Amino acid sequence: MSWLARHVGSTSVIFGNVVSEAWTSLRGRRLQAMLSSFGIATGIASVVLLVSIVSGIHRFILDQIGAIGGNVIQINTSQGRSTRDPRGFPVTLRQEDMTALLAEIPLFDAGSSENFGFGTIRTARRSTRSDAIRGVTPRTFELMEVHAEHGRVFLPGEFETAARVAVIGPDLAHDLFTQESPVGQVILIGDWPFTIVGVLAWVGDEAAGVPTGSDRALYVPFGACAAAFTGNNNASTIRMRLRSPDMADAAVIETKRVMEQQRKLRGETNGEYGVTSAVERIGQLSLVLNAIKVVVGLVGGIGLFVGAVGVANVLLVSVRERRAEIGVRRAIGATRRAIFVGFLLEALAITLSGGVVGIVVAWALTKIAILIPQVPAGARPHISVVTALTAVALLTLVGLIAGVGPARRAAAVFPAEALRAD
Repeated sequence: MSWLARHVGSTSVIFGNVVSEAWTSLRGRRLQAMLSSFGIATGIASVVLLVSIVSGIHRFILDQIGAIGGNVIQINTSQGRSTRDPRGFPVTLRQEDMTALLAEIPLFDAGSSENFGFGTIRTARRSTRSDAIRGVTPRTFELMEVHAEHGRVFLPGEFETAARVAVIGPDLAHDLFTQESPVGQVILIGDWPFTIVGVLAWVGDEAAGVPTGSDRALYVPFGACAAAFTGNNNASTIRMRLRSPDMADAAVIETKRVMEQQRKLRGETNGEYGVTSAVERIGQLSLVLNAIKVVVGLVGGIGLFVGAVGVANVLLVSVRERRAEIGVRRAIGATRRAIFVGFLLEALAITLSGGVVGIVVAWALTKIAILIPQVPAGARPHISVVTALTAVALLTLVGLIAGVGPARRAAAVFPAEALRAD
């Protein structure tokens, strides 16, 4: 037990001496070490900051897509793309198509239909340019995962009677009613009066003033939109909610099958149905943004490589200048391992110190972004623990790579030759 204690004690003393000598050497070459450390700091700061910016944008976009119904299959029509029968009846979407999809495809648990109209929205004091009017069915707001912040959404009876009531987005409400509550107010959409019964909660970033489509939209019951603006009961879009995101691919195939049946029943031959999966779009977007992160990392890696070359150069010069010192240390008993570890510690000290400064600078810049009101809160860069730990691990690797060559050269110095050369 006493032998083990003596061995541990001697090892700690040797290591302490190695650390002390490495620190003394760095202090003697303060300017060279600081310049090399600055290069490392610049490289790591750019990598961490750019990755955090891309991560913030990634998070914001995915949140926005999810907030307006990310777990859905969307069906639209496209005339003029079909070669079946250019002179035939164009394909249409109808509410009974949504009913058929729910009845025949157990992968869906809810659906909604929408139609669209356009008209100038006017109040007693203000008017807007011609805006889109969205006619909706009972479960539209549920599928979009939005709710009324003030007032309410439509009642079942209002859908059945095609009542002239409206729910508006918060950004549009601010434009039309700056100083008063919109709920209960009567607006004119074209020549038709509608009573506002609710204002939706923000989906975009209210503080930064960055709205989404739903924040600027005006919603009315499907039948009211059909009667006032479209003149028919056709839908522009059908959205079907998946029971599970994992079922998206199968749901797209089944949806195309059912819609083909519906088309044939109505004898429609001109045009195509477009069936898209929001889950698939989110996956594609994630791939693109992750690829951007990789490219950012590669660009930053080039900067770190240049910094590593600088560190290696400083240490190689140090080895050449300190040959006599190394020879004396070897002559009085310093082992090759001690010399090797000492130079390796110098390399790690330069890279890690520069890296810590770089991470702190990147963190400070992300905090400055909070003060910029135009940057949406959800898109603001944020340095995660994973990013910071990855950066530290990368810095350690860079330090080891930069220090191994000079450390091996220093450890290979023979005492007699070094002293004779001096």
